[in-house]
Amino acid sequence: MAKDYYKTLGINKGASKEEIKRAFRKMARKYHPDVNPDEPKSGEKFKEINEAYSFLSDDKKRDMYDRFGVVEGDASTYQNWGGAPRGAGVRQSPDGTTYYYSSSDSPGGFDFSEIFGNHNSSGSRGGGFDFFNDLGDIFDVFNRRGNGSTRARSPNYNNVPREGEDLRYDMEIDFMDAFGGGKKKVQYKDPITGQMKSLNVNIPRGIKNDQKLRLKGKGMPGENGGAHGDLYISIHVKNHPKFERRDDDILIGQEVPFTTAALGGKIQVSGIENTLNVTVPPGTNNSSLLRLKNQGFYKMNSNQRGNLLIKIKIQVPKKLNKNQKELLEKLQVLGV
Repeated sequence: MAKDYYKTLGINKGASKEEIKRAFRKMARKYHPDVNPDEPKSGEKFKEINEAYSFLSDDKKRDMYDRFGVVEGDASTYQNWGGAPRGAGVRQSPDGTTYYYSSSDSPGGFDFSEIFGNHNSSGSRGGGFDFFNDLGDIFDVFNRRGNGSTRARSPNYNNVPREGEDLRYDMEIDFMDAFGGGKKKVQYKDPITGQMKSLNVNIPRGIKNDQKLRLKGKGMPGENGGAHGDLYISIHVKNHPKFERRDDDILIGQEVPFTTAALGGKIQVSGIENTLNVTVPPGTNNSSLLRLKNQGFYKMNSNQRGNLLIKIKIQVPKKLNKNQKELLEKLQVLGV
């Protein structure tokens, strides 16, 4: 009896490629063995889903399937149409179902020969060809190929503990959170179940933009008893309207009357924690930097701090009364 791959994925025969992909992801999350460890049939269902997707995601295979279906125990239907596709192979499962695969035209560019090797249709591994055991690893190999890596196959592959994949997450925090640290809640979607998860994360005092935090064992579950992967959180610090971070220093602009810049004097500057009294030296030029030690960011894992850098912006009056103008003209005559 021919298998209904469309029914397996819960889609109609006219489904688009994107609809097929979405259905596959949804069903894969639902029946993944890691999500249903107590359900013995979930593994077989997961393999059926992979099998259906391997046919329907490939245009040539889908066209062949739509015309003739999957024939159990007999490859003549495909052969009468002109044989299996060029470069394709034929494999039979233990129940006698005939399957076609291609080393060049398979979904995602996956080469089935990586799993099947050079077996013929009767098989030679362990006295027979175990299609379903190998098919269960296709999803795993697809993922690893997508990350730019492959794993060498071995007879014990299915029994070897494998560490779970790492997860990555981007978190945006406020400027003041980076300064003082504290706890933040991370919410992210589990890529297998699709459910939202939350974690409380300790943000270290003094953390910098684009630094990463590693939460050990909070990634994807391992296989065959392997350890969980890790969760990496990339920190993105928002800009502050007044302060600019320069490594562990903090830069702030401060307007100063031109008379104070010329004669010197006291000004008040709003620091990151409190208001500071600052002395402006006589003859201070525009854009000069005044440095206040230990008023910047804390260095990570330390009580040491950077500096507060005050950039002077000299204020020049836009309007002068008669007396002010006369005084400035006298200073000009004196060469000031």
